[in-house]
Amino acid sequence: MTVRADTFERSCEHWSDTGRDEMEAFYELARIDYRHLAEAYDWADAFQSLAGRKNGARLVDIACGSGKFPQALLNYAGVADLARSGDFTLDYDLLDPSPFSLREARQALAAPFRPGLEFCCTLQDWDEQPGRYDIAWATHALYCVPVEELEQALARMCSALSRDGFGFVAQGLRDGHYVGFYDHYRASLFDGQGTPYSDGAQVEAALRNLGMQVRTRVLDYTTVVPTDRPELLESYLQRCAFDDTFSLDEMLRREPLAGYLSSCHDLVSGEYRFPQRVGMTLFSHTQGGLTLRDASASGVG
Repeated sequence: MTVRADTFERSCEHWSDTGRDEMEAFYELARIDYRHLAEAYDWADAFQSLAGRKNGARLVDIACGSGKFPQALLNYAGVADLARSGDFTLDYDLLDPSPFSLREARQALAAPFRPGLEFCCTLQDWDEQPGRYDIAWATHALYCVPVEELEQALARMCSALSRDGFGFVAQGLRDGHYVGFYDHYRASLFDGQGTPYSDGAQVEAALRNLGMQVRTRVLDYTTVVPTDRPELLESYLQRCAFDDTFSLDEMLRREPLAGYLSSCHDLVSGEYRFPQRVGMTLFSHTQGGLTLRDASASGVG
């Protein structure tokens, strides 16, 4: 059996220039993940409420990846309109262990986001400045943090938040595709060994253990892979596991992963339909900090 690195190490290998083609193929489908997050809340209202702060407003994007979430906010959440008035900017700091990701995410930023500091490290190793940030978020970003390190990592996010600031974590749940697929991948190749992805329920539990005020919604949607795009399906699934040595043909033969993929295959249309379930968790030091409004409740979207 081919020796494969464990979860975090493989992830780091794929966030690189050599992994760009695979990354772009993945995001042909996965951009929708961030559009759903952008349309779930009234982000423009939350940002506008920070205008006029004496020392300006500051945000940190944890495990920023290639900047798809701020791009989605600019495209779908009315955030770009805030820049047109010229009186609002949001200093946008980036944290990621990959220099490639920091570079990609910085290039994705546009007004009202103003590129700020960069931290090339894991969240667990971040030397955060307590109370510095109005907002801290991690969107589809903490899967590779082992569950036994979640509290340590999230404690740094919580410490970095101002007293009335808020944090936001979007993380797949175990009965959704991202985490469930990876569990089947580990079972098929490693007999269940190796570090599993952390899921949204574990993130929420860790935040509650840290004494934070927490509010969670579950987002359900489906990722659909067209019938005539087997190469796209392969690239997407390889990126879900950070393993480009595991071919689609092998995935369709290896149990229990083969059974999972069969359950996602619509025999009528020929499409693969992957059910996504994402925990969207807001947290703050105070109940009053949980002011981000659902888009449906505020008439947005």
